[in-house]
Amino acid sequence: MKKRKVSRIGVPFAYVLATALLVTACSGSNSKEEAEPAASSAPPTVTALLSKTTDFPEDNPVIEEIRKRSGINLQVQTVGNDDYETRLNTLLVSGQAPDIFTVGRTKIQELITNGAILPLDELIEQHAPNIKENRGDYLKGGAYVDGKAYGIPEGFVPGSALAIRKDWLDRLKLPMPTNLEEYENVLRAFVNDDPDNNGQKDTIGVGLAIQVDQTWAHIFGAYNVPMGRQVLVDGKVTPWMLAPGYLDAVKYLNKLYHEGLIDPEFATVPTLQSFQKLWNGKVGAYNFNADGITQNWLSRYVESPAPEFEYAVIKGPDGHGGYLNPNVADSNLYTVISSKAKDPEAAMKMLDFLVSEEGDTLTWAGIEGSQYKYENGEFQWISPYEDAVKLRDVGGYMYSVLLNRMNGMREALFNDQTKQGRQLAEEHLIEEAHIYKMPQIEIDRGTILKDMEKEFRTKAILAKGNVDQLYEDFKKKYLAEGGNDWIEQATKIYNDEQTSRQ
Repeated sequence: MKKRKVSRIGVPFAYVLATALLVTACSGSNSKEEAEPAASSAPPTVTALLSKTTDFPEDNPVIEEIRKRSGINLQVQTVGNDDYETRLNTLLVSGQAPDIFTVGRTKIQELITNGAILPLDELIEQHAPNIKENRGDYLKGGAYVDGKAYGIPEGFVPGSALAIRKDWLDRLKLPMPTNLEEYENVLRAFVNDDPDNNGQKDTIGVGLAIQVDQTWAHIFGAYNVPMGRQVLVDGKVTPWMLAPGYLDAVKYLNKLYHEGLIDPEFATVPTLQSFQKLWNGKVGAYNFNADGITQNWLSRYVESPAPEFEYAVIKGPDGHGGYLNPNVADSNLYTVISSKAKDPEAAMKMLDFLVSEEGDTLTWAGIEGSQYKYENGEFQWISPYEDAVKLRDVGGYMYSVLLNRMNGMREALFNDQTKQGRQLAEEHLIEEAHIYKMPQIEIDRGTILKDMEKEFRTKAILAKGNVDQLYEDFKKKYLAEGGNDWIEQATKIYNDEQTSRQ
């Protein structure tokens, strides 16, 4: 790591942590005897850079309470989401890295190679009982290299599953679908039989968007294909678009499209507009994170009364059906500690406080008696803090992204329907051949191979001709432009990881 400088650190999801260390001022006393106790009693300082998508006061009650309870002077500098990567890169290259920061899995190896982050095993063992208890089973993941853990996985399981308008089913006297044939019949009724009772044919069966990967997962899952992942075929790790069942799923989607049962704008609709179609009461089925559909989005639905959803698993012709394994150890984001940290022990203690039940509750919900209270054992917001904007103004939510407790306060506050959706997703997982390390060809080529699949899927769904020939042409192009190298490298990684992690 020390042989070359970090030239660029990419962070795909800008969430958290970094800033320059603050210098603790000495006492103004002329007495050496008076100055020494003051210096020794000063709390250690730990720095962080927080990526924010919304503004909130940097001086707020929650950050003050974090410092008070942890005994650590946590200094957090906030920066806009779009500027986080640039700011972090500048700090790393200039040798002023923050004590703690978060990066995506694609850059962990680069950080290790360049000596930018510390191995965390001993720090966790000696100073982080809460992290050990809450994340100990998941440290051997994407940030586990040469027998050492360099990052703590984010650990949140969103529970992405198919939500269907239960009120529409009831109005049309239809049962909840359990297989593709029943599902197709439901979508047909959602489009043609006026489920919103407005006298117009203006509803969409299933909301799909090429920009929103989760929306497709249940259909590929019905064909036993783990979307975006890989499977073992004849001993080789094979990307999902070459897996058995993939073409059958695309043909099914082609059929749905030409019957007008999916969003006709699936190929071009932006992510937010796809969500808005659901919020505006025009979509009957939508596959997304349960914490969005039946929790965080409740205030966004325009209908009164609000729509009713139920989560479902759709089985395919061979009885398969389900969702993607969250692979908690292989997180999109990892919290790491800089090799430049002046007090790594304090940095780890800070993270451990955030993962504790006390720290997690504080960072997520604010201060008991001010932002929330318990009445008869039930959690209740204190007005006006049921409003997320008001809660953010006092620091609620915001610091939970530094590191929070897995299955902590956020999950405890989910309503019963959201919990049901998350549980359903976790109980019906599609098998995959998981690898932690990214093949070099994927690093070198970026999203090119993934973009090739999206281009083919779009053309194949829209096609009126021979989809089989389109697929054969796609496979040849994919393999020639890096797919063969991907399979070879991924298979070696899989075999090596199976041996090293036993």
